[in-house]
Amino acid sequence: MRLGDRLAVYTPICPGDTVQAIQVHAVPPPEKSGNSVLLWEAADPVGAGPAGADTRDGLIVLGAGFGTVRRAPPAQFGRTLSVAVDTADGRSYSDAVALPEQVAQFPADTPPTALSFDTDDGLLSYDTLRAHFDREITCR
Repeated sequence: MRLGDRLAVYTPICPGDTVQAIQVHAVPPPEKSGNSVLLWEAADPVGAGPAGADTRDGLIVLGAGFGTVRRAPPAQFGRTLSVAVDTADGRSYSDAVALPEQVAQFPADTPPTALSFDTDDGLLSYDTLRAHFDREITCR
């Protein structure tokens, strides 16, 4: 999805946990071979307001929202990505993302609960996606 003019992804994490770092790699399309390439690496989400809390809760605006940048983001992210996050509780989550040609577009200040996400099962609301991952993630 896009928030304002930037791509964003949602990485569900365990309740009460917070995102501490992110790595985004370009992944070759399934029909091509090759290695992934690190595009962006950052840590330490910033901001005391809603944007900082959203980042810590797993809503990542690609190329923004972190105080420590280990690898600067590219001007534009591709359509096939691998996103990995590390959390304060020591967990790591990763997923490959194949973005559709047309992604959902929202104003930059849209709260997470008003967002819809492109998934393999179609467009899902934040609450539906969060409920799905609450059932799927083992947090204990």
